[in-house]
Amino acid sequence: MVSSKIDNIHLKNYIFVIYSISPMKKLLFTSLIVLLFSCQDKEAIRKENALKAIQKTEEAYTTISKSWRFYNTGFSPEAQQATEDWMEWNSFITELQQKPQTDIGAFQKKTKKLVEKVEALSTTIPSVFNKIQVQSRIDVLITKFKMLDTYIHLDDIPVEKVLQIVDEINTDLASIVSRMETILEKSRILQEEGENEMLRMIKDTLRE
Repeated sequence: MVSSKIDNIHLKNYIFVIYSISPMKKLLFTSLIVLLFSCQDKEAIRKENALKAIQKTEEAYTTISKSWRFYNTGFSPEAQQATEDWMEWNSFITELQQKPQTDIGAFQKKTKKLVEKVEALSTTIPSVFNKIQVQSRIDVLITKFKMLDTYIHLDDIPVEKVLQIVDEINTDLASIVSRMETILEKSRILQEEGENEMLRMIKDTLRE
């Protein structure tokens, strides 16, 4: 009640001041009051929008963090040995398996590093795997990581697209590993066939 009376007194004082001054000054005074309240409203809206943006970013971090799981390259012993000296591949896989922990900024740094690591694969493929089928799959993987990096650096992160790209990357990784295993298997079969052929030739020679 006391506050209401004080507000009424202030309002009456404003009205008295407005009616006591010249029309030009009255217009200027009124404009200043309107501008003051307008600035206060804009500042309140700005703070509210900033708070909403922070909350949305935190929600994006929580959702992405829960789904940030990448394919574990379960190589056969033969494939493990074949990639043992491929430093760029091993560095990429190590980086991939280290999950960011703090905030969305950590994920942004992670995707940037992953783009660098995956790009290094393209020019360092070991001769045994340096086939068009592997190269093309790595090129696709590079594109996917660049897309992931772009999405996660947006002010308004499209969470669903991020999760979709993560799933696609896992599919692409599995495809690369499968192709590498297939190449090794075919190489082993050809080697065995060559050895068998050589043994037959030796036996034929001995018979003569």
